[in-house]
Amino acid sequence: MTNVLASLLSSSGFLVLLIGFLCGAPLGSAINKNLHEERVRAWRVAHSSLVGGGVMLLAIASNLSRIDLSEPLKVLTSVMLCISVWSFTFALTFGASRGHRGTERGTGFTAAITYTANITGVILSLISILMLAHGAGVHLRNGIF
Repeated sequence: MTNVLASLLSSSGFLVLLIGFLCGAPLGSAINKNLHEERVRAWRVAHSSLVGGGVMLLAIASNLSRIDLSEPLKVLTSVMLCISVWSFTFALTFGASRGHRGTERGTGFTAAITYTANITGVILSLISILMLAHGAGVHLRNGIF
């Protein structure tokens, strides 16, 4: 099962990495068109965050077998991580294209969607990273003692 989870994480990681790289195009366009600094910043955040998120998933996928969590917790953690990263991917790209930051509810339907996706990503990533840190700590403790 760990191989399936690693495949899920690495596939998502490569796709998010690709989307992050592709966000460099609207970033360059926003800079060249002298768009408002908020719009440039939104694309810069999308570009760098998604590249980082993709690399993070790839790193976790390659080390998932070293994490001391039960198989059901590994499944839960991996699924939450994927949902989290895809929520961030949507929030960052959709928000940048619509001019929403996603850090507050704002007014309008698109602002609410961006905020909801962003908060979903925050909550799920926090829980899953804490679970992975616990599993890594257990692995380290078992390896030392």
